[in-house]
Amino acid sequence: MNENEQKNLSSLIAEALRIKGMSPEKLAQLTGISERPILMLIEEKFDKLPPAPYVRGYLIKIADVLGLDGKKLWAEYLKDNEAIRRSGKEDVLPPNRFAPPRWNKKFFWLGLVALLLVFYGAFRIISFNSQPFLSITDLPTSVNIPSFTISGKMDPQAQLTLNNEQVYPDKDGNFQKEITLETGGNALIFIIKKPLGEPHTVTKQIFYQISATSTP
Repeated sequence: MNENEQKNLSSLIAEALRIKGMSPEKLAQLTGISERPILMLIEEKFDKLPPAPYVRGYLIKIADVLGLDGKKLWAEYLKDNEAIRRSGKEDVLPPNRFAPPRWNKKFFWLGLVALLLVFYGAFRIISFNSQPFLSITDLPTSVNIPSFTISGKMDPQAQLTLNNEQVYPDKDGNFQKEITLETGGNALIFIIKKPLGEPHTVTKQIFYQISATSTP
């Protein structure tokens, strides 16, 4: 065991000051610590020092300037001060009222989940109220036959009626519906809706004109 390991905290600091040719006042200037706590450490007046976390910070700064081991100085301080070794080691610094508040992870994740639920709910509402896909294939404006087959493609999850008659698509959404036309204009009213969604109406017109060749 060497000589330095047998010295207490006060002796270590005092000897380092002597070797450096430095006064407590000069050490205070170099470390940014007021001179009073430095003198209290040297004089072993530990009961007049601030809470342990402050003292630990002082010792780290003092060790950096004097070329000592900060962890060793802190260990010596705890060893030389029974009261600090029993309770003060667990002290914490008082909060800095100017420091930005720390994030609470629990509230952050709860807020994130709530935000995602809001977005999901909004997406579902928009999805329910948006018009389902519906495409009518090659619908002519006029025909000369009374029977005509309407074909197209739709959202297979939606429900479709044509002039109040149900249209049944296959699994891919393809559908066909035969209708009987009356002479003149015929309105084709498509109503399509998703489950739990709002109905959407699409109106088309087809004109049926009897061909001269088909007249008896």
